[in-house]
Amino acid sequence: MSARPAARRGPGRGKPSTPRRIRVLIGLTALFLLVALARAVQLQAVDHPAFAARALDQHRTTITLHAARGEIVDRRGRRLAVSEEAVTIGAYPREISQRTRVAVAVANATGQDPGLLADRLRNTKALHIDLVRQADPEAAQALKDKNIRGLTFTPEERRVYPSGIAAQVIGTVDIESKGLAGLENEYDGVLRGRDGREEHVRDPQGDTISVVSSQPAHQGETLALTLDRDIQAIAEEVLRRTQETSKAKGVTAVILDPSTGGVLAMASSPGPGADGYRKATADEQRIRAITDQYEPGSTFKAVTVAAGLAEKRFGPLTRIEVPSVFKLYEYPLVDADPDPGTKTVADILKVSSNVGTARLAYEYLGGSRGDSDHGRLLAKWIDRLGFGARTGIDLPGETAGAVLPYNRWSGTSILNIPIGYGTAVTPIQLASLYATIANGGIAVRPHLAARVGDRPPIQPKAKRLLPERVAKQLTQMLIGVVQEDGTGHQAAIPGYTVAGKTGTTKKIDPDGTYSDSRYVAWFVGFAPASHPKVVTLVMVDEPQGDRYYGGEVAAPAFAELTSRALLALGVQRDRSIDPAADAAREAATQTP
Repeated sequence: MSARPAARRGPGRGKPSTPRRIRVLIGLTALFLLVALARAVQLQAVDHPAFAARALDQHRTTITLHAARGEIVDRRGRRLAVSEEAVTIGAYPREISQRTRVAVAVANATGQDPGLLADRLRNTKALHIDLVRQADPEAAQALKDKNIRGLTFTPEERRVYPSGIAAQVIGTVDIESKGLAGLENEYDGVLRGRDGREEHVRDPQGDTISVVSSQPAHQGETLALTLDRDIQAIAEEVLRRTQETSKAKGVTAVILDPSTGGVLAMASSPGPGADGYRKATADEQRIRAITDQYEPGSTFKAVTVAAGLAEKRFGPLTRIEVPSVFKLYEYPLVDADPDPGTKTVADILKVSSNVGTARLAYEYLGGSRGDSDHGRLLAKWIDRLGFGARTGIDLPGETAGAVLPYNRWSGTSILNIPIGYGTAVTPIQLASLYATIANGGIAVRPHLAARVGDRPPIQPKAKRLLPERVAKQLTQMLIGVVQEDGTGHQAAIPGYTVAGKTGTTKKIDPDGTYSDSRYVAWFVGFAPASHPKVVTLVMVDEPQGDRYYGGEVAAPAFAELTSRALLALGVQRDRSIDPAADAAREAATQTP
């Protein structure tokens, strides 16, 4: 059999020729290059900003530039609260491999718990974390010198209180330097300033390559107070000693400048100790002068007398029969005064007669309907003199006290309210009343801030509450209280004329009745009476033992506080230290 010849391939069949394959390859290559070029154009021209931003975000860190908090200074410019340099130690957790070793190094430098620091470093979801806030600069620098990769060191400030004086009033701030209590809280808006920020771009080692944007911090303003550091220190010392000697539950004092309303000192014992405000208990932190309220007792008799003088219902020399017992609706009011009989209004205040004061209110301070509205005028003046309302002092937490509206008075309220029972006041309210008397009848809102930064001095609200003649009459009667035969003779200060009033009240027991063992002792007054520069209030809460009257417990503390405050202020005496010479001189001026 012969072989058949091979069949001829038709056109388009079989493998393409070599030139055709080359052309296909070139076409595919061109297409690939075209696609690659298009992709490159897209990446470089279209998507570049987005990718650049993503890359930048991976290495960008926003750092807060903490604003320096403004200082708090006393009336003489002495610093009570300042901010000092500190450092925030931070970290990039993703860049730290040996987290335990780094945590131990930070702990050794700062005293922090290494276990807690290691736990924070395990938070790799966060780009950057704060490890230690407000670290000591020297300790932070020693750690920085070790060149530990991934750690950062950012300057900030921490709040310190150089003297520890007036801790209750000044208060404190949190870790972010935001005011939490006291003046730090009340004036946080001006003290805190405004934080700045910087955006840093860092390399993989955590070093800053560039600062993308920067907004500077603005320092807070300085707060200048009416408070006097020396007088405040004296007050805290005297109160601690008074609490120890009287074994009292607590002691509170307020010292005011009556002409300006400025608080020269405000303190309570117990108060924050050497460890500072943050380590103190809530009871030690409380500003009792504005938060706590008590029945004022006989110190409130000045309100009853002021009402009668202002309404011209009686004068200092008006005489009234004062029995040892005043009974109304079978309710007896017993007087501690051992000498019943006819007394002037001035005598009633001098010996602090309960019966005499209640009879004044009952007989002279009714309205126009006789027996049906006894004490209506007294209720009017209690409201007018600011009781039952906040004074508006520039501190957080002030309470308003408690005043019974006249339409809720019972038949026997006229026996209790005129002598300081059935009404609750704060120490600052009572001190403000006596400051009004000392200031000729003009009330000035009590305040602690004197000036903010370079702004004009703060001018507190002032209002006339009592006629000037009434203030002068009250002052003369209150001078009598401090004389040898008055209830407040232990408040006398050699070389100065003192005007003031004692008070002693029973506290209410849990069963709702007045206690026979728990008392509040008061003394409030001012000096020199001829040109008052200082109003001082002392309140002793639950003194123990047989000495619990205001004239026995509070008056001596008042005398020491006031005399030392007058000395610190450089106030001249208004009388000699020889009472007999003063009496002879006064008698000579009255001789026709």
